[in-house]
Amino acid sequence: MPAQPVVDAHVHLWDTNRHPWYPQLAEFASHAGKPEIADTFLLPDYDRAAPATVTGLVHISATTAPHAYLDETRWIDALAADTARPIAIVGSVDPTLEPRAIVDHLDAQAESQRLRGIRVFTGLHPNTPAADTIASWLQDRDAVFDLVATPATMLDWIDFLAGYPNLRVVLEHLGLPGGTDQPARTAWQNALSLAAKETGWQCKLSGLGMICPDFTWPTLEYWLETSIALWGWQRLLFASNMPIDTMAGSYRDLLAAVDRAVAADATDEEADLFYHGTAATTYGLR
Repeated sequence: MPAQPVVDAHVHLWDTNRHPWYPQLAEFASHAGKPEIADTFLLPDYDRAAPATVTGLVHISATTAPHAYLDETRWIDALAADTARPIAIVGSVDPTLEPRAIVDHLDAQAESQRLRGIRVFTGLHPNTPAADTIASWLQDRDAVFDLVATPATMLDWIDFLAGYPNLRVVLEHLGLPGGTDQPARTAWQNALSLAAKETGWQCKLSGLGMICPDFTWPTLEYWLETSIALWGWQRLLFASNMPIDTMAGSYRDLLAAVDRAVAADATDEEADLFYHGTAATTYGLR
């Protein structure tokens, strides 16, 4: 386990017993063969899974009910007020809204002083009024765009976001590889290489539980070593994607594999940036 303090840059908390904000979650979990993923997952559940060295969290909105992110942001803000551990919030917004309504929804979430950025998991495309509205709002406020891009959309996002040179961008889940077969690996590596070379983005080392069958070193070696070689420790952020990534294993299984790569390649300073410093600075958790 890492000796450094850890800021987990991608966590989902939800109370599916009380809040009907995630109507697609049970179907996703069932399809993945892990129906328990859709169970309520709150801070005590996270603490049982995570090492004691986690000192800060970034909660990422995962709502799928229309506009439920408004209620979720207020709920997470209240949860965070009752814990000593700092929690940052990355909200969401409906990209099908008119630009004025998008701004209204962003402004409403920004009433929480813990809001650090926005991510839209589906339905947002570059070179659209919605993308321009969101990127402008975030850039004006020095907030973070948690970017959901795939190998197929990476070039379009690179070109579009070049028009927002002061926007802070964090690429989610290593650019969402499309699979583990060789064509998917090649497409992913090419796209990730382009993003690393052509942008100043940061990148979350997360999401591998969604494509990999387990968190053993032989399974993760290619993905970890390729990502490190392309992005370097200064631009990578550790993120667990819990509880979703438990599809492939436990939090501690994930950390064991990741920390093997850290121990083999990173200096102490680089390890601190990867596990803690970069995410703490990016999401204002210092």
